[in-house]
Amino acid sequence: MLRVDPDLPTERRILLAAEQLFAERGIDAVSLRAVMAAAGTNVASVHYHFGSKDALVEALIRERAGEVSARRAELLDGLAEPGRLDAPSLARAFVEPVAHMALHDGPHWVRMVAGIMASGHPSISVLIDGFRTQARTFTELLSQLHPEWSPEKVRFRLSHAMRTTFTALGDLGLDHDLPQISTSAMSTQEIVAELNDLVASVLSDPEPRPPEARG
Repeated sequence: MLRVDPDLPTERRILLAAEQLFAERGIDAVSLRAVMAAAGTNVASVHYHFGSKDALVEALIRERAGEVSARRAELLDGLAEPGRLDAPSLARAFVEPVAHMALHDGPHWVRMVAGIMASGHPSISVLIDGFRTQARTFTELLSQLHPEWSPEKVRFRLSHAMRTTFTALGDLGLDHDLPQISTSAMSTQEIVAELNDLVASVLSDPEPRPPEARG
């Protein structure tokens, strides 16, 4: 049975236990009692610290989303400089902050978010709200990169770039165990590099028209 470090503060134990259980089983499949058992506390603790299961889920999403947004802001700020905006750079702003989370402090969070996106869980509204400001920035930059694209096409490409990023990185550990696809395992660095290329292709035209043909 999952157990977290008993020396951590109660609120932190609850968050870490919930994060891992939600990632492994899905939010709706995990009871508060299961979270409390893994956290080594009682059911009343979640109501004291968070108020409800929904509030616990929201706290989980917002905590890590803030870290991702802070790293992403640094990459996006650099793209405002003349000559820096291109599809690979925009892709890195999508991928690398989530990859850092997946490979360091928050692999379970990344998998949990991937599950929320795949299932359309109601908590996706919290996720969207947390990334709303940066979503506008991505929209503006991609529209600037491809002025011939319709707003609908921009939103479609950005939506799938985000889903692709979380889906691939949420299953990062599983990607090492796919011998039917590759005869040798890929390193995590290779996987992230491939994901950067994949997302860059989503944010690019397959056959870009020359500048004089645009408009």
